[in-house]
Amino acid sequence: FLIKMTVLVIGGTGTLGRQIVKTALDEGYSVRCLVRNLRRGSFLKDWGAELVYGDLSLPETIPSSFKGVNIVIDAATVRPTDSYSAEKIDWKGKLALIETAKLAQIKKFISFSTVDAAQNSAIPLLDLKLKLVQALE
Repeated sequence: FLIKMTVLVIGGTGTLGRQIVKTALDEGYSVRCLVRNLRRGSFLKDWGAELVYGDLSLPETIPSSFKGVNIVIDAATVRPTDSYSAEKIDWKGKLALIETAKLAQIKKFISFSTVDAAQNSAIPLLDLKLKLVQALE
């Protein structure tokens, strides 16, 4: 029999994240979504994903979501309307994700950056994304 792989998606309520969740579910993966607001993520549950509370600004909320996970896909980023800073989410929160993934012995960690971040490192968010890629290497 086949073992169903479990994918943890961070940022599943966002524009990119919801597409990842839908595709993974359609391809037969078991999908768990780390969400800050369970009500806001209810559509993901309706699609068949499991919702777990977690907040990148609160690193202690992250580890429990990794139990039984095979693949982590990080599509989260700070939004202009968020009260959080890019430093807190796109740097400190992401480092907490990477550290948790290492401790959980996750073999595949997929993170999204942006094209030419190195050439645009004067832009603070792109500089953080570049540093994150370097931290993953």
